[in-house]
Amino acid sequence: MKKSLVALLAAGALAVSAFSMAAFAEAELPEDIGEYHLGICVLSLDNEYWAQEAAAAQLAAEAYGVESEILTCNSDPNVQLQGMKDFIAQYGDKACFVVDPATTANTASIAELCEESGNYVTILAHRAEGLFPKDYPHFVVSLMLDDLANGAKTAGALFEAIGGEGQVVEITGLLGDDSATNRHAAFEAALADYPDIEVVDSQTASWDQSQAMTLTENWLVQYPDLKAIFTSGDAMALGAIEAMANYGVSLPIVGCDGTKAALEAIQNGTLTATILNDAYNIAGYGAAYAIQAACGMLDPTSIPDDERLIFAGTQLVTADNVDEIYEGWIVNGNPGYDYFDLDFTVDHYQDPSK
Repeated sequence: MKKSLVALLAAGALAVSAFSMAAFAEAELPEDIGEYHLGICVLSLDNEYWAQEAAAAQLAAEAYGVESEILTCNSDPNVQLQGMKDFIAQYGDKACFVVDPATTANTASIAELCEESGNYVTILAHRAEGLFPKDYPHFVVSLMLDDLANGAKTAGALFEAIGGEGQVVEITGLLGDDSATNRHAAFEAALADYPDIEVVDSQTASWDQSQAMTLTENWLVQYPDLKAIFTSGDAMALGAIEAMANYGVSLPIVGCDGTKAALEAIQNGTLTATILNDAYNIAGYGAAYAIQAACGMLDPTSIPDDERLIFAGTQLVTADNVDEIYEGWIVNGNPGYDYFDLDFTVDHYQDPSK
């Protein structure tokens, strides 16, 4: 019987925890570091990527000797905010947070809550328009994923896989979600370099595997000359792959996120490429930023404004590098990052005017 994801993550956490304590033994930590508590706010643990975020933040907390607790909200922004308020009520100024927000709009409420209470927070993956860490001393950094760049990478890989011509369909994420919007924009921008690609349809599956499966089943009947499928997320790609298997068809297809199932699909040849959004990077270093600010190791206001708007590093995963990535991120449960080296997470900075 295969071990569950949770079991693999737990095993990895134990293994890397010993490594972390040895590697970071010389770090100068405040004497009261053990009094701090990290709230790890994710939408749920049912989603593999969010579970990896939680595991990564726990590893960072262990490296610093900080207690941590996972706070889930089942994608409800009000539940998320209340959970943070309860955490602050319990631990006071010794509480800090790393948050994957329930909604983009909720990022403003999160920043305002922590500013009013005086607790430090790092916000991952989403940022409301006009919200900047420079305006909130306790909003340490915004750690984002460059969905425009990532969408361009997967679109390019897909178009090259079909020789730059033919009929293509697109499955987008949840309408109104900024990641879905940006990945769609990247897909459309990539088309400019491939004039012989014909997009015959584009529909949303709201990040849902079963919806993507149904869409694909319909398309396979409607478009017998279909050459490839672009999706904005791994779960949707897997739904499309399932539909193709039922019809005895195999077309190039790409996803995004780097989930275990997607990496295995690349290994078995049914998925062309995905983006490893690397929860161990964004959430682990996000936790490290919050912890360092909370315990006085880092003054966020001393960081240049543009350097508080970070795009975390990601990787395009193909058949060429999937085995190495699978070993580190899935089998071992951690790539062995040094969560004291805050510069490591930086792929590039965002434009502070946007």
